Amino acid sequence: MSEKKWQIKCPRCQCSTELNSDKLGARHLIGSMAALKDPANARRIMEDYTIACPRCDALMPFEPRSDYRRRKAFAVSRRIERLVTEVEGLTGEERHMLAAAGQMGGVVLQMLETDMPLETLFDSEDKLLAVFAEEIRKTNAEPKRSRAWRWLQETFAIACSDIGERDDLPAAPAGDLEEKRDTFLRSLEELHQEQRPQAATARPEPARSAPAAKTQGSLRFHFKHAHDNNVEAVAISRDGRIGLSVGWNPHVRVWDLETGKELPPLKAEGSFLTSVIFLGDETRVAAAGSGGAVWIWDLASGRVLHCLRKHSFTVFSLAASADGRLLISGSGDGTVRLWDTVKGSHLRKFGGLFGKTHNGCVAAVTLSLDGVWALTGGGECADTVKVWDTRNGELAKTAHFPARALKSITFMSVRWKALVQSGCKLHVLDVTEGTIIGSLASSEDDYYTAFHLAAEGQWAVGASGAEVCVIEAGAGPEGRIRQRLRGHEQGRSIYACAITPSGRRVISGGDDLSVMVWDTGL
Repeated sequence: MSEKKWQIKCPRCQCSTELNSDKLGARHLIGSMAALKDPANARRIMEDYTIACPRCDALMPFEPRSDYRRRKAFAVSRRIERLVTEVEGLTGEERHMLAAAGQMGGVVLQMLETDMPLETLFDSEDKLLAVFAEEIRKTNAEPKRSRAWRWLQETFAIACSDIGERDDLPAAPAGDLEEKRDTFLRSLEELHQEQRPQAATARPEPARSAPAAKTQGSLRFHFKHAHDNNVEAVAISRDGRIGLSVGWNPHVRVWDLETGKELPPLKAEGSFLTSVIFLGDETRVAAAGSGGAVWIWDLASGRVLHCLRKHSFTVFSLAASADGRLLISGSGDGTVRLWDTVKGSHLRKFGGLFGKTHNGCVAAVTLSLDGVWALTGGGECADTVKVWDTRNGELAKTAHFPARALKSITFMSVRWKALVQSGCKLHVLDVTEGTIIGSLASSEDDYYTAFHLAAEGQWAVGASGAEVCVIEAGAGPEGRIRQRLRGHEQGRSIYACAITPSGRRVISGGDDLSVMVWDTGL
């Protein structure tokens, strides 16, 4: 099967270089992590990890430094400049952590000022925030309550967002951006190099008790080192007997949740997978990830039924109709596509033949049970959900969310309502009006990093830090948390979770590399 190739043209000598998208994305991600370790030289490192022309050594841009990119860089630089002024008047641990956040913001700024594609920044966001969260936890504080962590997250929101949906960004002035940047980055370096205050001077975090739960639930299986890196997505069959997980491996791992044994994996191609779902009667499985391909297997035999190729970048989200006939996929190339899973054919791209569905990565998609309506959401830092008629591909409604950071969308059992995981909250969306009409399991102490609403809409599960929250979604308009399941390594994050329609079994996975299965006893 042919691999997706990119032809990158040098702006100086017009020489073309062939490169596959997996190697390109991996190279940029390595560069961003290297820059984090050496913020003072971030710009040089970013350029080192950009592809150079083999003929004349000129850097070959993947995303031109357009006006909107300059405006985002200026907005980030203005945030950092204000932070420097504020930090100079602070003392103690707060001063140190805000200075550290400012340094990471400097890395973000310098990535914006190079020719690296913005998808690289999107891919790096969770990892950079996770590294910073670890530093905050060393002070016995919770990252989600840390002002420094929230400041860095908001900075990513500006850097990753699409300028067309952010009219509040200022116009970049001509000329003085470079000089200002160097000045406040030096100031941040000096602040960060100051002697860190002793732990005894740090203010202790007030003790808090977790909400009461009727039953505790029990850990059924713990599959350690399920993947070589983060567990990106999980799925569970309706009867709770089969579990699926994907991560930084080119295959789906299949788990027998009755015996705890691993079944033969479903093999794909590429570097990693990001999404996995059951289709229809659960005899078929769909997954997607690097290279822009969507794979469909027969679960019993492990045979590949279809490999669907239309996307030009990593696919981050999948959803299917109740009968499994229709499949929708959202990609980092800004497009959402509709597929016939039986014929293995491409039906349509939402947003027109030549246009994009969203200006930015599409991280969330869902289909109504009958497959007639589709909801699509922009990436980590976009704030828009679009409602589409799948029969003709027309846009029916657009909704905006103040928190941006859309992570997942799911139609509820109540007609014309959907749950949107936006920022740290679970919002209830009126699809017909495009407005927020409520929230689910709202709590100041919970920052949801993953969410799944089971079929029939009675039970849901959300991940908050290293805890798995079992939510009774059918218990009134706001739902309630029935259990908090603990077992994942503390200080780590859960990236994926799923629950059966009965609410009796839960599966979860995260950056501790493990997959856990729970019996809730509900």
